[in-house]
Amino acid sequence: MITLGIDTATDIFNLAIIENGKMIVDYRMQKAGMTHSAVIIPALKNLIDFTGLELNKLTGIAVSVGPGSFTGLRIGLATAKGLAFSLSIPIIGVNTLESYALDRKDLPGILCPMMKARKGEYYFTLYRKENHYNDLIRIEDYQCKSWLSIKEKLLKLDQPVYILGYGLMEAIGNLKSNHSLSHIHFLIKEQDPPGAVNIALMGEKRILSKQTDDIFELSPFYICKSAAEIKNETRIN
Repeated sequence: MITLGIDTATDIFNLAIIENGKMIVDYRMQKAGMTHSAVIIPALKNLIDFTGLELNKLTGIAVSVGPGSFTGLRIGLATAKGLAFSLSIPIIGVNTLESYALDRKDLPGILCPMMKARKGEYYFTLYRKENHYNDLIRIEDYQCKSWLSIKEKLLKLDQPVYILGYGLMEAIGNLKSNHSLSHIHFLIKEQDPPGAVNIALMGEKRILSKQTDDIFELSPFYICKSAAEIKNETRIN
């Protein structure tokens, strides 16, 4: 089974191919001012050329659906849908925060995946692993809040909390030395976000369990409104 993973949720563009649970290639690039639309098709062609893989050998596509970049998510999803439709293969939409948590699911405590939103706010949620299961259980709604609001919530927890994700350097800089924060730990791989590999792995698992998405119904997952939507509502009001 060969699965393509697509992650366009951040300014790190990321494609990956896995085969039967093993990574074949992990392709990343910093967009450096370029749009996702300008890089996704050339990058996909380079990936196929590099691996020698024929597109018709793909058995599934998994794509980040958010939260994340409003434009990036739409471009990634549109590309994934086009490929899935033309190849008649399953498509899976994967939550970006859940893909971040996958790498650290065996840690003894609560996982708090976060990613930078805008104006000092972060997308986040909380997960824990059930003792009798190997899957993560989400215990908090997906939200977008300031670091101070998130910190207040984490301070009320009586277990170790592990924060991980992308775009968190500002939050780390605002973390003051405080004994009450001793149970809160940042696990930052800023240069190496989980991205497309975990998305492909999660997609493969769901395809094998027959939990695929409807290609026509699948849409980006936005926690909050885009800047353009807010600006338009302000004009109307």
